[in-house]
Amino acid sequence: MFFRVRHQKMVHVYLVVLVILGMLVVLGAMIAYHALLREQNFQIEAAVAKLVNGNSNYQHFDSSASQYRQNSVMILEEQKPLVIYNRVPKTGSTSFVNVAYDLHSHNAFRVLHVNVTGNSHLLSIYDQYRFVDNTTRWTRPAFYHGHFAYIDFEKYGYKRPYYVQLLRKPLDRLVSYYYFLRYGDDYRPHLVRKKHMDSSTTFDECVERGGSDCQANLLWLQIPFLCGQSADCWIPGSEWALQQAKRNVIEKYTLVGITEQMGEYLQMLELVIPGGMFRNASEHFKHSSKSHLRKTAKKYPVSRKTIQKFHESTVWQMENELYAFVTREFAFAYAKQFPNVSSGLAGTTKKNVKISELSPPNFRYEKIYPKPSQQKKKKSAAHVQ
Repeated sequence: MFFRVRHQKMVHVYLVVLVILGMLVVLGAMIAYHALLREQNFQIEAAVAKLVNGNSNYQHFDSSASQYRQNSVMILEEQKPLVIYNRVPKTGSTSFVNVAYDLHSHNAFRVLHVNVTGNSHLLSIYDQYRFVDNTTRWTRPAFYHGHFAYIDFEKYGYKRPYYVQLLRKPLDRLVSYYYFLRYGDDYRPHLVRKKHMDSSTTFDECVERGGSDCQANLLWLQIPFLCGQSADCWIPGSEWALQQAKRNVIEKYTLVGITEQMGEYLQMLELVIPGGMFRNASEHFKHSSKSHLRKTAKKYPVSRKTIQKFHESTVWQMENELYAFVTREFAFAYAKQFPNVSSGLAGTTKKNVKISELSPPNFRYEKIYPKPSQQKKKKSAAHVQ
């Protein structure tokens, strides 16, 4: 009896030991499996970084895993920009967008049109969030364009994309839109527009009669597009909206240009948008047959009387103030980038500029510590010890 009880206890002990050993084996296998996945992940990141860079510079990264991962992510983000063009109607946006469509294959990026239901320029709060989340998570590099007001990505906790924009002289834009609704354009010449039955009424005659589609308040479009999705942005004559639009030009948009200088604008985009998205854009625009798409089929000159009437309106004055502000900012940026080249303003001549012929930067790095020689001495001293 004694030996039977002792035998049973020994069996129990053996079973416990076997269970513990089994658990240790499983735990060891799990640790080895996760280590293997970690190593494979680093190898994949290295391969992707090599493809993005087009060379083997990734080999010079810090050998530690955390530093390597940070460098890989940084390179991927820099080389895969998210560009948002919330295009204002009748500002030459079709010509600009077609440059992107022409270059997307050669420069390896995607172009997507954002079609807002009912031609509305505003989105609900949840739709704003969905748009921000979609564009941030989807494949990049990518260029999104559509007729919608500025959306603040940082408001929803996301990194700000590269916002770009073009503006046009306010009255020129409205007149172009007026005749576009009546005569169409050379982009889709056979499409019947919604105002084609009223094609005999000129813009001057519409203003004289007080027509609904030639009111000064209809000029209020470029300010709210740059101002954003706030209710006050869309109140014609809002001083707050004007100032907010100006702040966004400086703080939120990567580059805002003007329709009248689209070639120069593309030159600047080649420099400020990473990853080569707009590489050779200015040369392509200059020689492409699509450079000046969507010209309104027929327009009549606007009389001085009509121009004077609009110039007296508060809305025109504010829209023109924004346009003048953007014109100055762009001319200033262009002159700093190309100091020996005229910007083409005020009837001056322009000289062709090749991005490859840019002068070296006007700054340098110095007084760098620790010096490379000191680092080498420390390493050699460490080896001696």
